Amino acid sequence: MVEYSTIVKASLEKVWQHLILKIEKPENFVPGVSDVIILEKNEDFVNRKMTITTPENATTLVEKITFVPYKVRFLLLEHPKFEGYVDNDIKFISENETEMTFTINWKDKTTQFEFDNSEMVKNAVLKTKTFIENN
Repeated sequence: MVEYSTIVKASLEKVWQHLILKIEKPENFVPGVSDVIILEKNEDFVNRKMTITTPENATTLVEKITFVPYKVRFLLLEHPKFEGYVDNDIKFISENETEMTFTINWKDKTTQFEFDNSEMVKNAVLKTKTFIENN
């Protein structure tokens, strides 16, 4: 498990609205995202397909996304290497500050080793923080 937290200079409600926006517009929040397709959407979950490109490769994945205030979970349904989920949690600090924590619980399908790229998690959190504070 890899986790990273930061304080966003925005209200809890504003951060929550952006996390909901992130479901359909992840390219604003996650580095390297393209080709986002919403496969299924209802009041309980969204199934989404997208590609993430890094300097090493491009990976297409399918996720089932659930959301209840104030947690969004991105469960991997299809990924060539990993299984597991990512949680985006937020917590009230003050009227204009919200704590935001991303936790990646991925395991390698073959080796069962836990995903351990703390820099990637930090970059995703900081990109999300910047987008929320500027929009």
